[in-house]
Amino acid sequence: REGDMAHAYGRYRNVFLSSAELAELQTELPSLWEQYIERLSEYMESSGKGYKNHAATIRRWANADKKKEEPPARNRDYSVEEGETI
Repeated sequence: REGDMAHAYGRYRNVFLSSAELAELQTELPSLWEQYIERLSEYMESSGKGYKNHAATIRRWANADKKKEEPPARNRDYSVEEGETI
């Protein structure tokens, strides 16, 4: 991947990341990168499913998890014009 040889990670040694991809994930997900590697490793081993790009899959999962944690946006406007009653 990108000329950098991929190394095997995860409990089942089935998550392949180049040194550059691993470094990027460590920067982007400083406290979570290991958990996502393990999650992907376990999921692929148990389901038999494979992914074309493991770094992209981890980023996708992290973004989806982040969106789940964010409270829904509320655009309620409680302003009242002068003379208007509620």
